[in-house]
Amino acid sequence: MKKLGVLMALFLLGSLIFAETGSASEAGTNIKKVLSAICNLSAGLLGPIAFVLFALAGVVYAGSQFFGAEARATGSKWAMTMITGAIVAFLLWIIGPMIISELGGGTYRIGTSACTGF
Repeated sequence: MKKLGVLMALFLLGSLIFAETGSASEAGTNIKKVLSAICNLSAGLLGPIAFVLFALAGVVYAGSQFFGAEARATGSKWAMTMITGAIVAFLLWIIGPMIISELGGGTYRIGTSACTGF
């Protein structure tokens, strides 16, 4: 459900930018604006999100150890899911902006929080 919401938000952002175009030549610059916005968003947010997920996974795992066997198993499962999400977010934080900047003609250096050259 969350993925659907993120996808709908990206389509909405793209449609709002395309709606203001008057010609086909402006559409190319608007695509670059959208790619730049997505690149900057992923470069700036995915790293902190991954860090928070790692920290929350530790809290959930440690907190679940105080309860019974069923709660321990559920807490361990939630913690592993959070760690998996954090690893995926970390990989997207590194690889995602590189791919997006190459598609849009921009540049991105690993560790920076913004893409340039769009």
